[in-house]
Amino acid sequence: MSEFLIDQKDSLPWGSHHFSVEIQEDNVVLQFKYRLLVFITVVTGLLMWTYSLISLFLIEVPDLARIGVVCSVAHAFSPLLYRVTRSMKLAAYLMVTAGIIFQFSFSYFTGGFYSTTLVWFAILPMIVGLLTNRMHATIWTLISASAYVFMFWLQHSKLVPESALNDMGQTIAQFLIGLGLISLVGGFTLFFLDLSYFYHKKATAESPTQA
Repeated sequence: MSEFLIDQKDSLPWGSHHFSVEIQEDNVVLQFKYRLLVFITVVTGLLMWTYSLISLFLIEVPDLARIGVVCSVAHAFSPLLYRVTRSMKLAAYLMVTAGIIFQFSFSYFTGGFYSTTLVWFAILPMIVGLLTNRMHATIWTLISASAYVFMFWLQHSKLVPESALNDMGQTIAQFLIGLGLISLVGGFTLFFLDLSYFYHKKATAESPTQA
């Protein structure tokens, strides 16, 4: 049983920021994160444009289609923003801010608190966390939770209109949620496994030599 015991001197203390703050990211990790940014932009961009088309043709709410187009265009500029500013935080925030505005708006007009589109709120902290660090992941966890609770309050206060989504739109939206979640979570998992390898190598290189 001794092989299953963890040596206390080799364990990290609770609350350690070892992997998200103390390790300085080199060019290899930044390039890897940029590829992840492009991957997320492409996959979520396809989803957002599809939702925008649903808003345009299957929902009789012109303002929702306009919001969808504006948010989708802003979302698409995330990789370019990183190229210009070299700030992954700005690029990530542009992406998820555009996403949550459209997700909230789409949910508001398609069932409110009972809209299945609200599940996309759960992806936003993951996106920010993978691209930046856990402080920003924590911030977006609070933002996403607050938006979810706000939608519940709107529903409870009877301030949400009847769903404007027809049967065809509901079917397509549900299909996008399932396929989109599988694609994103699967892709995130693969990227995270590789990213953890880079962090492990750098943490090992920066660790002081044990006597």
